[in-house]
Amino acid sequence: MAQLILTGSLKNLTNGIGEFTIQARNVHQLVGELKRICPPLAPLIESEGFAVAIDGEIYQDILFAPISENSEIHLIPPIGAG
Repeated sequence: MAQLILTGSLKNLTNGIGEFTIQARNVHQLVGELKRICPPLAPLIESEGFAVAIDGEIYQDILFAPISENSEIHLIPPIGAG
């Protein structure tokens, strides 16, 4: 199963939990899993501002990005311009 790793303020949405084991073949399925295990995270992935890194590769158009059984997944919040 893939590992979803959260850092920073994202852990505030999970009561401090920084890692989840996820069973999903693509990001679309990942969103479904998050709706089940941690509902506050799912809308973040669906928003256009977030990116997802899967095994070190960053995806912007993410819903059908592939996830393998041993993937490591990171949510990347938008970086504000200033």
